[in-house]
Amino acid sequence: MKQKRSTKQIVILVAALVAVIAILAVVYTVFKPEGTKGSKEIVAEVIIPGQDSKEFTIKTDALFLREALEEIDLIKGSESEYGLFVTDVNGVTASEKEWWAFTLNGEMLTTGVDDTPVNDGDHFEITLTEIE
Repeated sequence: MKQKRSTKQIVILVAALVAVIAILAVVYTVFKPEGTKGSKEIVAEVIIPGQDSKEFTIKTDALFLREALEEIDLIKGSESEYGLFVTDVNGVTASEKEWWAFTLNGEMLTTGVDDTPVNDGDHFEITLTEIE
């Protein structure tokens, strides 16, 4: 009797877990960021402490930041389960104690370059940052 109840509880728990995962997948699909279709102009500003910053104006049809930056060969990196991990920007490679921080109009991005939509007039800052 106890084993039947225990098995039934496990089946209910697994079904509930599957339902939650399905709901989260639907929510992500509905609310995932999307870029603006069509031609747009964005600015990518590369900032390296102690040096003058460099601005790159990019005219693109790209929907997401990675594609726009790769069109002008501005970034390089390695693929990860989360998308491109940027290691090089404008020919500068981050050391083991550095990383490239991406911001949009001064606000830290909450998405990676693969999932960051681009819209006409966006100003992205790419800053070489020391790990603390």
